Amino acid sequence: MKPQGKVIVVTGGASGIGLAMAKRFISDGATVIISDINEKALLEKAAETGATPIIANVAKEEDVKALVDKATAQFGRIDVFVSNAGVARFGEVDASEKEWEFSWHVNVMSQVYAAKYVLPQMLERGEGYLVNTASAAGLLMEFHSVLYSTTKHAAIGLAEWLAATYKERGIRVTVVCPGPVRTPMAAGVAAMQEDALEAEELVDMVVKAMDEERFMVSSHEKIWKLYQVKGQDYEKYIDLMVARRAYKLGLDEKPQTA
Repeated sequence: MKPQGKVIVVTGGASGIGLAMAKRFISDGATVIISDINEKALLEKAAETGATPIIANVAKEEDVKALVDKATAQFGRIDVFVSNAGVARFGEVDASEKEWEFSWHVNVMSQVYAAKYVLPQMLERGEGYLVNTASAAGLLMEFHSVLYSTTKHAAIGLAEWLAATYKERGIRVTVVCPGPVRTPMAAGVAAMQEDALEAEELVDMVVKAMDEERFMVSSHEKIWKLYQVKGQDYEKYIDLMVARRAYKLGLDEKPQTA
C-alpha cells in the first residue's frame, strides 16, 4: 500500500518516530491525522505539518474510540492506523503495580483498542492497514527495563495474531521493531545512542515495508542476527544476552554478537 490518497492516523504523532511518519505520509500525498496526549506540542506540530490534530490518551479505551470516531466522521474512513505511541519506563521485577499498569496500557492495550475500533470499518470495506510500533526489545530484550521488554514482546504477539487472523480478509499488518533511534524518548539513555538511526531513516524502512505489504521491520542487522540465533538455539541466545547485558550496562568492555 502506498500512502498517496490514503487517510492515515498516527498516534504519538507530536514527536519522534510518529512525527517523522506523519511528515513523510503528508509529503507522499496522504491525509494525516496526528494524535498525542501533549496538546500543546500536538497543535504546534499539526500547524507546522498540515496534519489534523486530535488529542487522545491512548491508554484509555474511550479516548481511542473517540479518536477513531472523530477521524472517520471528518474524513469518511481510516485507511491506515499507525499505533505508534509508546512509553519507556525503567524498572525491574519489583516495579510497582502502577508502573506495570501504565506500561501495559500504553504499549499494548492502546494497540488492542485501535484494532477493536478501526477494524470493523476496514473489514466492511475488505481492506485496511495496521502499523504497530513495537521495538527490538520485543525481539530480544531491553536490559534496563523488564517493563519495556515484556510489553514490547506482547505488542509483537498482538501484531502476529492480527496479521494471521485478518490477512485473508484484506487487512495488512506491519510491526515496527527498531533498534536505537534518535528520538526524545531515547535521548537520556547512553546505550541507545550506539548505532542509532535518525527517525527519517526508520520511516523510509516503514514506507518500503508498507509498499511491499511486509510484516516485519527490523532496523539493525546485528539485532536480526541475534533474533535468528534465538529461533535456532535458545541456550546460545541466553548466553549471548547475559554477555551483552554486561556490555550494555557498562560491566564489560567487549560487546557480544551472534
